[in-house]
Amino acid sequence: MTEFLQHVLKCITEWGKKSGECNGNIECLQTCSRDLRACLDAAFPDSRKIEFESDKINYVLSSIFFLTNRMSKASIGLAELDKIANDIKDISHMSMEKEQNKEGYEKMKECLDEIIAKYF
Repeated sequence: MTEFLQHVLKCITEWGKKSGECNGNIECLQTCSRDLRACLDAAFPDSRKIEFESDKINYVLSSIFFLTNRMSKASIGLAELDKIANDIKDISHMSMEKEQNKEGYEKMKECLDEIIAKYF
């Protein structure tokens, strides 16, 4: 009897708990992400070992793996966004007419581009 759902929910629950304890620490979140992938790898058997091997079963399993992996990477990107937003104070109230604000805006734009390239 398969229990994919129970195993996946356990992996996600453990990831959520551990990543919540990271308090935005990017290295900690990356470790949690690796642990999540390892947990999912253990939960899903090799496709050649599934008794009812089919493209549809593989599609369901790979979709779950893909979505949880994206969620963990997006949380790392969000932590990096928090960090740069805190480093660049009052970005939402900046006037582009002042030179120092243009520099802050450009720095924020560059950082966002880097985050998107790394995690999305």
